[in-house]
This record gives sequence, structure tokens and C-alpha cells, in this order.
Amino acid sequence: MLRYIDVRRFGRFWFLRPEESDALAGLERLGIEPLSEDLTGVYLKGHLAHHAVPIKAALLDQSVVCGIGNIYADEILYAARLHPEEPCSHLSTRAWNRLAATIHDVIAWGIETDAMTPAEYLAGKGKEYRNTPDLRAYGHEGKPCLRCGHAMKRITIGGRSSCYCPYCQRKKRSF
Repeated sequence: MLRYIDVRRFGRFWFLRPEESDALAGLERLGIEPLSEDLTGVYLKGHLAHHAVPIKAALLDQSVVCGIGNIYADEILYAARLHPEEPCSHLSTRAWNRLAATIHDVIAWGIETDAMTPAEYLAGKGKEYRNTPDLRAYGHEGKPCLRCGHAMKRITIGGRSSCYCPYCQRKKRSF
């Protein structure tokens, strides 16, 4: 088996013989796929509700749901109307259910929007192609929110930028 991992273009190849187990790639530490039927509000709540970390940071945790990066975390939170700094422990059951459904919808939308054939990629479209014109939140700091028109803001959470609408994605007050 040949295994290739490319984290931000620092790729590595491993050749594994059939009798060798794949302990190098880290696949056993990954959470479920974002389009899995097992990704439900109950699953997310069970894995994250006891944490006080911001929901944005939790979405980037590949051991819970794999494949959600910074761009799609912003898009998911925008679509779900959740503030990126909202602590996981503050989310209601309804919010967890909405978040699970939104993850499915946004990832499916992203796959459809970003679709390109191998021939298109090899012809150079992959070098210049960025889906940012189709994005609703990521990279939209200072631009009007598509829902309400208020200016989008950018904050940093765990060393990653996060764009959100301060009106549509209000943080809950904790008393």
C-alpha cells in the first residue's frame, strides 16, 4: 500500500507492505466523516458539550469530525447562526441538532461548488481556483452580511482567523 499525506503542501509518502499496519497516517485518530449519517446532534453533544472551548475550535478538532478546516468552519457557523467563540458547554440540544444538519449541508454544498475534473486541475485551474466568491463568511471581514447587511467582523480563535456577523451570530450571555 502506498500512503500519501499532504498537510499544507508538506507531503510525505509511506510505502507499507501488506503485512504492515498503517500506524503512520493517523487515520485511527480521526473522527467521523462530515457527511456520515452518524453525525447527529446527539453525537456532537456527546463528544463536545462537556468542553468549555469555543465551538470554532471544536469544529477544527479532527478527532471528532474529520475534514472540517478553517474555511468551512466559518461557513458552517455562519449558516448555523452560531458565534465562533460560543463555548461548547453553552449550546442547547436544539443548537447541536442545527449544527449537525448544517455541517452536512455546507460540506455537501462545498463539494458541489468546488467540483473540478482531474483534467481541469491538471490544466492549471487548481492553481488559480479558489471558491472565495461563493463563500458567505470566510474572508468577508468588513463586507456586509448577506442576511442582514451588518459589517462582518474577524477575530482570532486558537491562532486561526474567524469571520462572522456580530448581529446574526450573537454570543449567548452567561449568567
